[in-house]
Amino acid sequence: MPDIKRKIARHGWAVTAVAGSDHEVPDVAYTTGLTSRALPELIVYGLPFHLSGSLLHDMASQMVAGLALSSGIMIHSATGEEPDIVVIQAVNTSDMVVTGALYSDFTALQLVWPDVDGHFPWEEEYSICVHHQPLMGVGWV
Repeated sequence: MPDIKRKIARHGWAVTAVAGSDHEVPDVAYTTGLTSRALPELIVYGLPFHLSGSLLHDMASQMVAGLALSSGIMIHSATGEEPDIVVIQAVNTSDMVVTGALYSDFTALQLVWPDVDGHFPWEEEYSICVHHQPLMGVGWV
């Protein structure tokens, strides 16, 4: 935990990535430290760690700079090379172990990405296994 606290002190937040243990437990990455700035923490499932880390750092930087990120917002790709991301309120934050150890009370937003055809997990046409990107809140409609 001291390493996380140092990263938060230096950068304002830290990103923790946890490898899934099997097909039913996906990779997850999340922030810790945004709470101390009165901002929600961020979590994303199922992406390779280099992508999830980059996404979380980028979104955290934008939030610290003033971006008001909240449930129901779609973040469009700046380059068109990355998929659009939808933000939902994370109701279940149990996977955010480090954040929970540092903050007794915090809120979080889940960054949800689409399948290759642009469908999100709450859409009937979504083609990725539900275990790969679990929804920890209510899907955006």
